[in-house]
Amino acid sequence: MSRTSYKAAFALVCAHLTACAETSQERVQIPLEVTGTAPAGTVLSLGDVPVTLTRADLAFGPLYLCAGTQAGELCETARLEWLDSVVVDALDAAPQPAGDLYGVSGVVQSWMYDLAISAQLTQREPVVLEAAEALGGHSLVLEGTAEVGGITLPFVAEVPVQQSSATELGVPVVRKSPSDAFFHDVSGAEQALRMRFDPATWLAGVDLRPYVEFETCAPAQDGVVCDGRVEWTCTAGEAPVSRDCSATGDVCIAGRGCAERVVIEPSSEAFRALRLALTAGARPEFMWVDAE
Repeated sequence: MSRTSYKAAFALVCAHLTACAETSQERVQIPLEVTGTAPAGTVLSLGDVPVTLTRADLAFGPLYLCAGTQAGELCETARLEWLDSVVVDALDAAPQPAGDLYGVSGVVQSWMYDLAISAQLTQREPVVLEAAEALGGHSLVLEGTAEVGGITLPFVAEVPVQQSSATELGVPVVRKSPSDAFFHDVSGAEQALRMRFDPATWLAGVDLRPYVEFETCAPAQDGVVCDGRVEWTCTAGEAPVSRDCSATGDVCIAGRGCAERVVIEPSSEAFRALRLALTAGARPEFMWVDAE
């Protein structure tokens, strides 16, 4: 599909590709499946911090497969495309039908996709697709707990991923890098293209340790500090006041005090690490399922 047509409307590829008429190519329709890896409750290790995920939902799509080795601006025409979006439960290893890839037969050597927030040259603001809408306008929602210094730390992260002034506007934000191995000669006999997403790769660069501290009030200090589960309110010239966060089922979060859980904010290093992992980190696994 031409990139101009993609920006103007979501039309099926073979409706307007002259390549469909080439004698060496045939129109194809291949089911797309998505799957996760780690089941809910699996303990992941982030260095010396065990993390248990209870939710890992990714808003995925659209997806484009290109004939050339480099996607992005060089992928003027997609060989296969899926123009929808779907919420991937990355804690479910069972394949989930997402729809069908439409296009033509032939070699594909690169890919690009969005995470359900797509920038189009014909509109000022990115389009939030159905899967991202289901996640409150976000591309990724993570929930879980981390064990930091003997403290059980509940956390949640909600991360939107979209084009910015630093990326190519109008081009899908996640693309195959030159170092990624990807090659397949599409025949149309494939049973499916299956994509597997591993939530452990999204968390690999996230450090949750700064949210837990073991401090008490220093002389002339103002503010709130945490000594494990205990919150201390410090006021210069006055006796500090403490409260046990665990008495109300809360945790003490560094710089904030007693709270139900850590909310990973966009200004935090943890948030930036998650977004970078989604756009430039370990890629999903592409598996072509042969027809039986």
